[in-house]
Amino acid sequence: STKDLNDLATKDFVKTAAIMLMGILIALLFVTRSFWQSIAIEGTLVLAYYAALNIVHWVTSSLLGQDSLTWNTPFFSFIMLIALGVDYTIFLMLKYRDELAAHKDARVGVKASLIKSVAMIGTVVISAAVILGGTFAALIPSGVLTLIQVALVVIVGLVLLVILIPLVLPAVISLTQGKTAE
Repeated sequence: STKDLNDLATKDFVKTAAIMLMGILIALLFVTRSFWQSIAIEGTLVLAYYAALNIVHWVTSSLLGQDSLTWNTPFFSFIMLIALGVDYTIFLMLKYRDELAAHKDARVGVKASLIKSVAMIGTVVISAAVILGGTFAALIPSGVLTLIQVALVVIVGLVLLVILIPLVLPAVISLTQGKTAE
């Protein structure tokens, strides 16, 4: 019974993840107008998800004495964290596009636009992460292991994304500038 449930959950998770990632990739292609920037953004989101999942697995096994995550923690955590992360990155990319359009000199414009966009969006992203982290932290006292684990994965993932997004995206934009729609 447990094996069947795990097999079903894994199959559903893979299907859902593939659909989500393809849909997000299409949306990112429209926003970034760059294949490589879109791939880098998705890679950053997936990296943050797996890092958060592994950190929470370690925390729950160390502090809560659970050998594994519940069967539905990866599924719900993936949906929440990827959706929140892509929202932040799209917000940053759109602000970058607006700032870039405001500069006349393209070489100066990329660097100045990146710095201004990250500075402006950073405050919004950190504020949103704190609010969402607090909201998900409210699930921890529930005593329901799945809710505790999902809340922890989202909180840890948000912290990782707040660090990764401002570091990775400017680097990727700088590396791929001028290589749009490859």
